Amino acid sequence: MLRAGLAFAAFTVLAAHPAVADLQVRMPEVDYRELEFEHNGLITFDTKGSPLNRAQSYTNSIGYGVLPWWKIELEGEMAPGGGQHLTWDAVTMENTFQLTEPGEYFFNLGFFAEHSQSTLRGQPSGITAGPIIQKELNDVFGIDTLHTLNLLLDRNIGHNATSAAGLQVAWQSVAQFTPLIAPGFEYYGIVDNITHAGPSSQQQHLIGPVLTGAYNFAPYGKVKYEVGYLFGLTPASGRSAIRWKLEYEVAF
Repeated sequence: MLRAGLAFAAFTVLAAHPAVADLQVRMPEVDYRELEFEHNGLITFDTKGSPLNRAQSYTNSIGYGVLPWWKIELEGEMAPGGGQHLTWDAVTMENTFQLTEPGEYFFNLGFFAEHSQSTLRGQPSGITAGPIIQKELNDVFGIDTLHTLNLLLDRNIGHNATSAAGLQVAWQSVAQFTPLIAPGFEYYGIVDNITHAGPSSQQQHLIGPVLTGAYNFAPYGKVKYEVGYLFGLTPASGRSAIRWKLEYEVAF
């Protein structure tokens, strides 16, 4: 209850700040006293002349498991419009709260909250926050699978901010054949304003295969990776996108 209370407090305190959406699935586990370095990349593809054609987004972060149930990360974000130069556009403080022990209950539960401070003049800052829900299914037709759902709300504040509350949905399911190779699929949905969502053609919905894995070379740490290719389901999503994630973890 203490963990849940602190997670809720973090959401209410940050609720006056906005967020920058990026395509990744957050996990509910926290590794205590573990230092991690993470890089995320995204490139979208669309018809020639579209702002979504070759648009890019990159984040680099450093995180640490401060407590057995709390991880904090500092992240820098870079993004251009389609065909424009990369710009350092935000600095983000992220918090992951682990609410349950893995396997303790039917679901593994966590809570994510971030404050993203814009570094661009006249651009809003913001927050993103919401629950992380995960379910392990072992020995289904001889295969162990892992299913993770993020349901995150975001809101902008500051210069040129609107009162709209957005919704980010991220889903990932993988088959854990070996620690090094775990293929699956993932889905992302982004609605800019949940009270006036508009037609689905104006929303972003993407789905596609993903390959994940990890290599442990203890005591020198662990390397994790994710590579996904996504197909846009609506005109606002673009035709396709490729995303990747590289992470190095080491315990102290």
